[in-house]
Amino acid sequence: MRMSRFALCFFILLWIPLTLPAQILKGKGVFQFGVDLARFYGDSTQNYIEMYYGIRENILTYKPDSAGLTGAANMKLEVRRETVVVAKKEWTVPHVVTDTSRLAMGQQMVGIEAVALPAGDYVITLSGYDVNDVSRTDSLSFPLAVRSFPADTEALSDVEFCTSIQQSANKQSVFYKNTLEVIPNASKLYGAGLPIVYYYVEVYNLMRNTVEQNATVHTAVIDASGKEVVSHDKTKSRTHNSSVEVGTMNVSALRSGTYLFRLSLMDAEKNVLATAGKKFFIYKPGSIPDTTEQLAAAQFSLTDYASMTDSAVSLEFAQAKYIATDAEQLQFEKLTDLKAKQLFLAEFWKRRDPEPGTPVNEFKEQYIQRVEYANKNLTIGFRQGWKTDRGRIYILYGPYDEVERFPSSSESLPYEIWHYNSLQGGAIFVFVDRTGMGEYALVHSTHRNELHDENWYQQYAQKMR
Repeated sequence: MRMSRFALCFFILLWIPLTLPAQILKGKGVFQFGVDLARFYGDSTQNYIEMYYGIRENILTYKPDSAGLTGAANMKLEVRRETVVVAKKEWTVPHVVTDTSRLAMGQQMVGIEAVALPAGDYVITLSGYDVNDVSRTDSLSFPLAVRSFPADTEALSDVEFCTSIQQSANKQSVFYKNTLEVIPNASKLYGAGLPIVYYYVEVYNLMRNTVEQNATVHTAVIDASGKEVVSHDKTKSRTHNSSVEVGTMNVSALRSGTYLFRLSLMDAEKNVLATAGKKFFIYKPGSIPDTTEQLAAAQFSLTDYASMTDSAVSLEFAQAKYIATDAEQLQFEKLTDLKAKQLFLAEFWKRRDPEPGTPVNEFKEQYIQRVEYANKNLTIGFRQGWKTDRGRIYILYGPYDEVERFPSSSESLPYEIWHYNSLQGGAIFVFVDRTGMGEYALVHSTHRNELHDENWYQQYAQKMR
């Protein structure tokens, strides 16, 4: 079902040209792009990963030339597995505008890149800059878990959100797949001007069940309270082992906010055989002039931060101080209003989200998991693990590759050496239990940002004779 499509394509809308400015037209706002991805079955050895991205026309800087106004974005994609780069590509995306009035609309230019990957854990980095103003840049980095699709049970691909899906015979289009032209919506934003959610999902292993002739596809839009606000069912034939499930959901009646789209494949008894889901956003202009603030407020009200207590907010930020800047710590200390603290914490993690707009902030999730591990495994007495030296190092740098543990002896106090093979070309952290109470203090490291003391053994570990 997969076809190779590694090129880039943009929508170019034709307008009647007007008089163009003779000078450089600066990009509007911050240079940034939206990103989404979906995993599909490739073959028994690898998955087919599609990454979609959108760039607003008006964020580019344009220079006048014989064609009109020409702007461009330079893009770079890199896929790493541990420390090894397994895929890499860099390209330039040119864009010509013949009518400046269209730039006020913020029209999205949509692109797609694809790569085949075997099962494993990867880190994807997409970066770019404005060719006509190289100081304007954006970069996103996020983990990607690629898992083999099951061979003995029904399965679904990830959901691809789209702005349009229609029959097509144009196999040269990068958006062509399975007799369709599928235009992705990298922003996952619907509402004003786009009230219909188009979706594309691939279904696998339908013929493994030869008893039942049909299955049922249940699609639903779920709000923040977990209620299905839009849903419908349709019959799915099992005449082919793999097939495509496409459709639309009308969300024009829904309020601004964050929603979950979920597609479930069910048998005759309504047992769920496989599910695929992804969050999306609805925005409708209201009475607030600043539409960006309105959307942010609507989305914030549906987050966990909006219901956090003062003590919970303070604890979470205290645990996050290892990665907070001095300015952020000073700003938080000055806040007295709970709502202000909630908003601050939400923005704190949002700034560190490798893939803004997706359901999960992978960076925050990993950070919190490390805090929980430290509290569970490195707590000493009444001192929680995240407050200890070993806890801090674990939270900042993750699990070590190797540890050497030296118990108390006639010559030395207990100490540990943690090895990180891929950190700055190989780094160690040395902890000594200087009190004999099990609390190991960091006394030396080869990491450039940590305490360094070549005489650590004589100074802290060696017992006095």
